[in-house]
Amino acid sequence: MDYNHSLEVAADTLLAVNILRARDRAPLHFSTIAAIRGAFTASAGIGYDLTAVNNGVQPAGLVASNPSFDIGPLDRQEFARGLLRPIDPALFRLLSDQGLPDALLLHLLVSRFDEGPGGSAIPNEPGSAAFAAAVAALTRHGRLQFNGYTRLVPLGPRFSATQASAPEMLAELREPGVSLRPDGPGWRLYRPVGQLALCVAEGGGRYRALAMDTEAPQISPMAQEGNPCTAEEVADRPIAPGRAAAPGLSWYLRSVGEVFQFLGAVQRLEEAGTPVRIRTGEATPRLFRLWPDKPPRARMAVDYRGSRWWVAEADAREDLTLPVLALTAQLLNLQKAAGEIPATGTLRLVR
Repeated sequence: MDYNHSLEVAADTLLAVNILRARDRAPLHFSTIAAIRGAFTASAGIGYDLTAVNNGVQPAGLVASNPSFDIGPLDRQEFARGLLRPIDPALFRLLSDQGLPDALLLHLLVSRFDEGPGGSAIPNEPGSAAFAAAVAALTRHGRLQFNGYTRLVPLGPRFSATQASAPEMLAELREPGVSLRPDGPGWRLYRPVGQLALCVAEGGGRYRALAMDTEAPQISPMAQEGNPCTAEEVADRPIAPGRAAAPGLSWYLRSVGEVFQFLGAVQRLEEAGTPVRIRTGEATPRLFRLWPDKPPRARMAVDYRGSRWWVAEADAREDLTLPVLALTAQLLNLQKAAGEIPATGTLRLVR
């Protein structure tokens, strides 16, 4: 448990220090404890003490723990790429399922809303009133919902019943992932594709569906074919060449490195006397704040360049710094691969 506490202190300190480095626009540096080797010894004996009253005999005991640590700098290529890679939108859903406020996830993980070429963009800068208004509009009627369904993508033209039963059609159906389904007065080939939709409540039990993809923009408007927010299977209509994209705002997600830079910018504003608060339901807590003086409910402290900085206990109505650090730690750990953490081999001698 003592070793685990040491890991906690090291990891929390590394997070806070890198955010302070981002505040200073300085390079970020990450490392991790690759291994802990503990050596525990215990001994007992008896000694003779001339000053003692119990016949001069005194029991003696000694316990010693001598751990050693292997520190691995995370300066490998794959870890650096992970810091620059945008967050997977499926992770957005997993974090939302943990019960974190939608406003917190939107402010922390979305870099900007964008209407596309010729439209307006709303960058997510600390304290941006326009971005806060967009977040309020998305969460006004309730929490964001998610629905995984099978999207049927049409292949080729519509066939008559005679064409659908032709031998060449039966040969086409042998291809994996292709199915023949009724389509109006005829039949059409479809390819089923797994799709995850993010659903924004619009009141009255209605939802607006947004498509989630690994490529930018990671979340984008989609045509409301069927009801992607409640259905298990939705068939797309054939798309004519030159068809305009569905209107609405696309979402661009941040990378983990951008999350650190954003929190550093928030800290700069806080130190300049401009609190960065977000609305989560009825409360408007601070998004993030490292305190130069010990707050009334302090959780931990870190030292950076000769100064001590404090983190307050989590308070859903006043301060979200601790939940933000916990979320950032999860995102950072997802970038660590076992192959990127060097470990020293152990040789045991038995006599």
